[in-house]
Amino acid sequence: MKRFLALLLCCAMLLGVVGCGKNNDTGSSGTNPSTSDGGNGTAEGAAAIYRKLYSSEVTTLNYLYTGSTLEFEPAANVIDTLVEYDRFGMVQPALATSWETSEDGLTWTFHLRNDAKWVKNDGSEYGPVTAHDFVTGLRWVVNPANEAKTSDVVCSVIANADELYTKKITDFEQLGVKAEDDYTLVYTLKAPTPYFLSMLTYVCFMPANEAFLNEVGDRFGTTADTLLYCGAFRIADFQPQVLHTFVKNDAYWDKDNVFIDEIQETFNKEAVTLAPAMYQRDETDYAVIPADILPTWMNDQKLKDVVSPQRNSYYSYFFCFDFDPRFDAAYEPENWKLAVNNENFRKSLYYALDRVKAKTVEEPYDPESQLIGTVTPPNFVTVDGVDYTQLDALKGYSNDATHGFDTAKALDYKTKAMEELKAAGATFPVKILMSYNPSTANWDKQCQIIEQQMEEVLGTDYIDIVLEAGPSTNFLSEVRKAGKYALMLCNWGPDYADPETYTDPWSLGFTYSWPELATDPAYESGETYTAEDAAALGLDEKFIGAKVKTYNKLVDEAKAEKLDISARYQKFAEAEAYFIDHAFIIPFAVKNDGYCVNKISPFDRPFAPFGVSSLKYKGAKLLEKPMSLEEYQAAEEQWDKEREAAAAAA
Repeated sequence: MKRFLALLLCCAMLLGVVGCGKNNDTGSSGTNPSTSDGGNGTAEGAAAIYRKLYSSEVTTLNYLYTGSTLEFEPAANVIDTLVEYDRFGMVQPALATSWETSEDGLTWTFHLRNDAKWVKNDGSEYGPVTAHDFVTGLRWVVNPANEAKTSDVVCSVIANADELYTKKITDFEQLGVKAEDDYTLVYTLKAPTPYFLSMLTYVCFMPANEAFLNEVGDRFGTTADTLLYCGAFRIADFQPQVLHTFVKNDAYWDKDNVFIDEIQETFNKEAVTLAPAMYQRDETDYAVIPADILPTWMNDQKLKDVVSPQRNSYYSYFFCFDFDPRFDAAYEPENWKLAVNNENFRKSLYYALDRVKAKTVEEPYDPESQLIGTVTPPNFVTVDGVDYTQLDALKGYSNDATHGFDTAKALDYKTKAMEELKAAGATFPVKILMSYNPSTANWDKQCQIIEQQMEEVLGTDYIDIVLEAGPSTNFLSEVRKAGKYALMLCNWGPDYADPETYTDPWSLGFTYSWPELATDPAYESGETYTAEDAAALGLDEKFIGAKVKTYNKLVDEAKAEKLDISARYQKFAEAEAYFIDHAFIIPFAVKNDGYCVNKISPFDRPFAPFGVSSLKYKGAKLLEKPMSLEEYQAAEEQWDKEREAAAAAA
């Protein structure tokens, strides 16, 4: 497998950073408001300073230890990784200038740049960044004494990492990473891993200087001066629950593509509440506009002119059917089992759901911008210049202008389902327990709208949607994992750049909706699980002799294709299409954090749905004023066109 295949594999998506010092388009899309000085939003010659509030304090700056997204942000900006993602989500060289893999996919060799430097927090140079620093960092992570929170990521792919972490072996020379010389780094994997390149943007694969690590010992990452810096910024001042100050690293190898001179983060426990008013007083450059005051801002022309959506995330939301109901007898779990195992019944619900109306509760201004017709969101990965969701098996769902809502089809499937289910002994109306977490904003309102809307389409002679508030705490363990729902909104976020990540919720024995327990023979592949299969997959004894479901068989076939990325993605697309075709799932939307005012554009920053690239400020420029909704939509449309061209050229 050659480097260009890895490039295609890791084309992920959005927002914009500069590339890596050659042939980079670091500007905005041309629709962002800016000043005449080139878009920095500051007077010519003045320092570009970005101000924001924060309400939750980090507990450590030790990037090798932490597993918290909150603590990934400082790491992303002060420590570089081997590769990074540009503003179109295309993988680019960073601390590595090039790389290649062996034909069997087990060995990855990276050639490092020789101009990257470590500096102290005062800006003084400490020494060069070398391949030995990556060996040091990885050994620290897999040392069980250090209790690194992301050790599982390393143990899942690197040869002998799990054996070292579990103390089956103790010689760290056996870890699958070595420095052949100062600027040649070699990883050995435990198995071919097509998405390995995307994993290198996680904190656990960041470098650490051994001499400095030994010098500071347990104090590493406890203060700004117990870290070394090789990223776009360094921490000049770190006062917990007071102020964080990041300043541009003048020794950074790609400093010409860093346009913000200073980031000032000021602590305020009431940041979410106070930030909108502070923006109006010119005391901050970023504020989330909460839903309760959003209408006020949108009805004020001056305020409306600076409000824009935040970028869609890659958390995919979908409605799950529970194939292993364990809820109270009052909700008739046995009757639900009969109904949910009838494909026509599931399809009647699939086509009866008005996704636009359901989403309007959370997004009243542009709900369709967040709806998706597949489990895997658009712009996640591309192959051969084509977005994964535009592969033949999936593009019909992805491009469906109705988003799946079709009253005529819903009623047709209702007629078929009632005839079949009556013959099977089911009773009507079928009770559908729809559980929700009362502490999640608007979830209760969304459920109420869905109940009213679907019962109106299908009739209360057919279904009776029953809403139930679950506990505010431990909702997942008490409700979803316990099987105490019939139909419920669930979500999943990606861990790496490969469609496999979106199949994980329905891996055998996982606690989402248990489609492997479906009883309709039409979904069986003709194979059965042996005792050896069950042991290898970690399945309960109840699976021994059970029929293998077609979906799981299709996913396993896709996972087995390690080297031909095009064939691998086609197989995953076919598996996902099968899952949707038979209405095992109802795709719905992607997560979005609402509206904000922000003096930097999301389209100039890097982004990837995995790792820490999306947390970087590299490439960002200060705007004269925040973008409006219209300016945001125009910029996003332009970005979509440019990304499509970038993917095709990759």
